[in-house]
Amino acid sequence: MTWVDAIPVILIALLIIFVPGGLIAAAAGARRTLLALAAPAVTIALLAIGAIAFGKIGVPWSVGPLAGLFCGIALITWVVRRLVLGTWAASSDSRIVGFSRSFALGLGIAAVIIVLQLGFSFGAPDNVSQTYDAPFHLNGVQYIIETANGSSLHLTGLILPPGRSTFYPAAWHDLVSVVAMAAPWAELVGVANMTNLVLASIVWPLGVLTVVRLMLPARRSALLIAGVLSAAFPPFPLGMLDYGVLFSYFLALALLPGGLALGLSLFRLVNGKRLGAVTLQVLSLGCVVVAMGLAQPSVVFGLGLFGVIGLVAVCLNKIRESRTNGRRVMWVIGILTLLIAYALVWRRVGSFGYNAPWREYALYPEVILDTFTFAREDRPLAIVIALLTIIGIVAAIRRGSWWLTLMWLAAAGLFALAGATPPGDLRNMALGMFYKDTPRLEAFLVLPALVLAVYGADAVWRAVERRWPSLKPGATATVGAVGLVALVATTQLTAMIYAVQHASNSYRLDDRSWILDDEERALIERLPGEVPKDAVIVGNPWTGTSWAMALSQRKVLNPHFNTSHAKANEIVNTQLNEAGDETGVCDAIRSTDVRYVLDFGMDRLDGRRLDVKTWIGFEGLLDLDESDIVEEVDREGDKVLYRITACGL
Repeated sequence: MTWVDAIPVILIALLIIFVPGGLIAAAAGARRTLLALAAPAVTIALLAIGAIAFGKIGVPWSVGPLAGLFCGIALITWVVRRLVLGTWAASSDSRIVGFSRSFALGLGIAAVIIVLQLGFSFGAPDNVSQTYDAPFHLNGVQYIIETANGSSLHLTGLILPPGRSTFYPAAWHDLVSVVAMAAPWAELVGVANMTNLVLASIVWPLGVLTVVRLMLPARRSALLIAGVLSAAFPPFPLGMLDYGVLFSYFLALALLPGGLALGLSLFRLVNGKRLGAVTLQVLSLGCVVVAMGLAQPSVVFGLGLFGVIGLVAVCLNKIRESRTNGRRVMWVIGILTLLIAYALVWRRVGSFGYNAPWREYALYPEVILDTFTFAREDRPLAIVIALLTIIGIVAAIRRGSWWLTLMWLAAAGLFALAGATPPGDLRNMALGMFYKDTPRLEAFLVLPALVLAVYGADAVWRAVERRWPSLKPGATATVGAVGLVALVATTQLTAMIYAVQHASNSYRLDDRSWILDDEERALIERLPGEVPKDAVIVGNPWTGTSWAMALSQRKVLNPHFNTSHAKANEIVNTQLNEAGDETGVCDAIRSTDVRYVLDFGMDRLDGRRLDVKTWIGFEGLLDLDESDIVEEVDREGDKVLYRITACGL
């Protein structure tokens, strides 16, 4: 796929993310910014819920039934609204936040910068992420398409023994599968990358700009600043498309600013206009929570953490306004009850991540520095971001938005705990929600840090305006444009350049690729003409063979590094090269329908957070070139496709 070929895929992804949900939100009466903010959340929430419902009642997961679902819900919503309000038309309210040229320009700036970052990182639109979780996510999408079942209760059937599955949030996989079905000519990996590109360059900055629009309503310059800074933090959105790769977590974080904006408007923590009617905001926030929860639930609790801090701010305002001590005591009791209840829920739900292996990486002084500079593990310091964040903390407190600083402090505290706290009960209880994983928490820290940095940059610009109050409007615009260009240059240098280069190493396709190299991919792409569609291919997934499913739509025995523990699968993986001597091996081959072998050698995955002797557990796939149980079908360099000839096959 070339970048020209990718354009229609990008447009289809954009339409699917915004139009179905936008149709329903518009039918409910959402307008202006709320309509744009709610549309992706409604789309993704209903896709994920619809997938579960379709799986339960046996409706196939395909474009036709989904189109009927969205159109039907939009029609019902429109009719109900007509019956409740007595009118078909949406009411016009000047108190609702609308778009402006500054908002559109800020969004455009963010989109252009992020598209360029991801373009350089991907290299080509259909390059695979050479990371641990990528095969599961990409093959999971193909599994949904093949089985016509996108349910979160079905997805783990990809890697579990036949007939078994557990809950796994599949919102990202459902979204990408729909885009793939709507663009059947496009390679699945390219569809996934372009869908992520739309989420990163449009959905994420749209939410960020809405938050800034609510918090600094009179500052048009703040929207332009927010557009630049939306693309200035290495951990997100780029970092989550490099590390992991955490596609599901990435989707949930892309929706987080929209949830925060709705919360700020609902709690009336900001002065000025609102996003819309209370009912519409509550419904939109509900869709954000569902969409995030069925993408990666930990982000829901992160949003809840911000919400608790916001509610504490509301309660404190009520205490100041109360005229009697009795009312003040009631509000204090309410605050304490809220904090204790949320802490208990956090600990309880976070227990699922207690067994995660991720450890600290440095001592507290270094980690605390990294909360400002985002320079984890010897990456370049984001000096400008750090300075703007510090200035923003002061500016936010002076403007009465102390609770924003508290949100940042809560997220920074979680990151610091992850980065410096050794294994133990404190680490488990506080961080289990995020698998005790420092990169996840660094990405979560980005949103409050970004908003504070906007406050800081806006404070600097205010100082410039006060310093030269007599500047004519044209001169002010020129100075502002120069300042904006300088902000782009200083935030995209060093730290972001390093982040893009690091990500490009994850997506590179050549003889130095971490897992799947160019020869291996070339051989995989020829599989449709060489392997029947119903045959199963076995190969060591650590060497890149698992991508045969996503890249060539051929069944593989090992679609992920974590393979099925079904007895027959284990026998094939560990004893295939003994098929001529062991009848049990032949039985396993027949029961799994394995007919072909991809032999990509014996790689070792090292140099990152994992160091794996990749042949362990796959000893049966070694030395096949010296056996008489297979015959060569195709070869690319020293990478070979074999057909199994033993066992009477």
